[in-house]
Amino acid sequence: MSRYYLGAAALAILAHGGHAQAQVAATTDTPPADAATGQAPDDRATQQAGDIIVTAQRRSESLLKVPVAVTAISQDDLARRGIANTAQLTGTVPSLQVNSPYGDSQPNFTIRGIGVANEHNPNQASPVGVYFDDAYIAARAAHGLQLYDLQRIEVLRGPQGTLYGRNTTGGAINFISRRPDLEGSSGNIQVGYANYDTFTAQGAVETTLAKDVAGLRLSFNYAKGDGYIRNIASGQPDLNSTDTLAGRAILRVKPTERLDIVIKGTYGRTNPTQAAVFNRGTGADGFNPVLNTSRAEKELGFFEVDSQRVGRSYIKAYGTEALIKYTLSDAVELTSLTSYDHLTQKFTQEGTGLESPTFRQPLDTLYGNVFDMFNQELRVAYSNDRTNVQAGVYYGYDKDASDSYYWLLDGAAMIRQRYDQIRRSFAAFAQGDQKFGSHVSVTLGLRYTKDQGRYQDYAAYAVPQRAFTGTRDTSVFAPASGTFFLGGYDTGSARITSGPTLKLDSDALTGRAAINYSFDSGQILYASYSRGYRAAAFCGQCFTGPINTTKPEQVDAYEIGAKGRTLNDLLSLSVSAFLMKYRNQQINEQIGAETILRNVDKSKMQGVEIEANLAPSSDLRINASASFLDARYQELRLSAGDLTGRRLPYAPRFSATGSVDWTLARTGAGRFLFTPSFVYTGLVYFTPYNRVAGNGNLRQDANTKVNAQLSYETERYTVRGWVTNLTNAKTFADGLDLRASFGFDYLIQSAPRTYGASVAFRF
Repeated sequence: MSRYYLGAAALAILAHGGHAQAQVAATTDTPPADAATGQAPDDRATQQAGDIIVTAQRRSESLLKVPVAVTAISQDDLARRGIANTAQLTGTVPSLQVNSPYGDSQPNFTIRGIGVANEHNPNQASPVGVYFDDAYIAARAAHGLQLYDLQRIEVLRGPQGTLYGRNTTGGAINFISRRPDLEGSSGNIQVGYANYDTFTAQGAVETTLAKDVAGLRLSFNYAKGDGYIRNIASGQPDLNSTDTLAGRAILRVKPTERLDIVIKGTYGRTNPTQAAVFNRGTGADGFNPVLNTSRAEKELGFFEVDSQRVGRSYIKAYGTEALIKYTLSDAVELTSLTSYDHLTQKFTQEGTGLESPTFRQPLDTLYGNVFDMFNQELRVAYSNDRTNVQAGVYYGYDKDASDSYYWLLDGAAMIRQRYDQIRRSFAAFAQGDQKFGSHVSVTLGLRYTKDQGRYQDYAAYAVPQRAFTGTRDTSVFAPASGTFFLGGYDTGSARITSGPTLKLDSDALTGRAAINYSFDSGQILYASYSRGYRAAAFCGQCFTGPINTTKPEQVDAYEIGAKGRTLNDLLSLSVSAFLMKYRNQQINEQIGAETILRNVDKSKMQGVEIEANLAPSSDLRINASASFLDARYQELRLSAGDLTGRRLPYAPRFSATGSVDWTLARTGAGRFLFTPSFVYTGLVYFTPYNRVAGNGNLRQDANTKVNAQLSYETERYTVRGWVTNLTNAKTFADGLDLRASFGFDYLIQSAPRTYGASVAFRF
């Protein structure tokens, strides 16, 4: 119970502290100037005394005044911490973990223990809703493409059942782009070089076409480098390389004071070598009895593999968005948000990381998916000195056309699956905030959501690979109907239609109720109840059995929190304590080679989160955050036994981060800034089994990673040297159980020590 006493103590400090001013959250302090923002040192000094403005409640508010557990991360903060991809966001936000079995190409987010867990089906929606400029992005493979030229990232913790209502049982992450300000022209560019022969470049240019009327902003991101996992196989490239190109164009037109139109176009492409596989066999010293070899036998180091065929993680995405705001009066504003996004994903992968003396091709895979996504939202907002109301309707559509192959044991068999999945979501919502007197305000919100799912499985079967040359008959299994079709084969040019279209509909009423008390000194104290929902789902990896479905998820969350400044304004503090009850969580159960999607009856999460910022002088700022989390299954029985009481995947009991912005010296033109930081992550399990049934290796023990930067900055340029994972900690980011079929635990290594330098110019 000590964590709850700690949370209560932090609440008491805020409630009885000194004068409070606008809070600058621990993860949003103004860091060194960076080309990505074009912000000069003097601008930051002004920001540090002012507000961080967020739109967590779909309207602009000071972070200090929002009665929600939310963290805002600026583009400057990303640069200061050396964050170049979404996988590195772990530790920047309390209770946020990021992992992926595919390396950096497809991040999976977990907030307060709620995430995709061990669900690796691309057709399943993440329970942490991801948004680009308020537009929902259904395809998880697209979530890592927009980490450049941002105004900020907002991370909302806990279910967002009203304003961000689609599939947000764990929370919501909103990547918010920088838009033209219509006040002039400017630009910036940053180039860098790092170990593993990695070259990076980012830049943006903004021009005002007509002052206060029209402006255009263009930005890009480029990174290319060798893999950080050494491949000892002759003639084969290293793994986990970097190869990214992305661009964004934003046109803003404001023909009148009442009408504001923002049109955005985006493009992104990645094509790195595949994520490496760390093969830990079930035998002594990690010996793999199926492949008849081991890493120890090959004398492989932690960051080495022996992969004879190296795949690629190819993603190409493009999209467009139109945001139109019209102010009817001083009190009423109308908003229309329309977006379309397309993504093509092709992941080829050698799945063992070891050359086998027994099999030349033990496990090769190709995941192919084409996603189309559309969103339309209409909102009306009313506000005056005491009342704020938002209401609207939403329609969302996404289609996943999948065609995946698994080549097994030198072609002794091949599994293929082709399906189309279509999801439609309809919703109506309203939320109101009413002030009573000068201190108390109450929030009430409701959202009704209706989801429709359609799933057509064209072909899913396990056959001898040579059957696809047309030389022999095969047995084709149709999981949609649970039957076999004998004597047919697919030449690759014809489609096998096998089984009816499956339908799966669900609906839910979700919402939020909160009470907020504002002290005269500026601190706030709030208590809230919220409910979140994730739609029912189809199993996208049922190869040898009928496709099963799940019920929708539901989370009820109770939270108290406080925000403010104290200790004569030297310390800003944000603290929240929460209890979350989780019903029908969707997880994968692995039975041999078969994957089954199923529901967990009950889970519970409880914990405390703290963010703090101490500024004892203008030359020194200390930032820290911590999360105490207890996330466990209350009722869970799988084929391996009763897992009641086990911890949820990617839910460390304790995690913490700290950083220092220390101005070492000032010159007439600029300053030298030293920024060390650390991230501590407690023990993490990769599956619901924890240590049960031989799963003890599918975990990452507690670890600390240290980063540092030294920079010299002036009004016009910044020169920076940096290092991440200074101590070269050897950790795993993800893991799967492949013991029954292939004799090993499939693990993904996190990045080793990386270091480099960059130069940024502003004009």
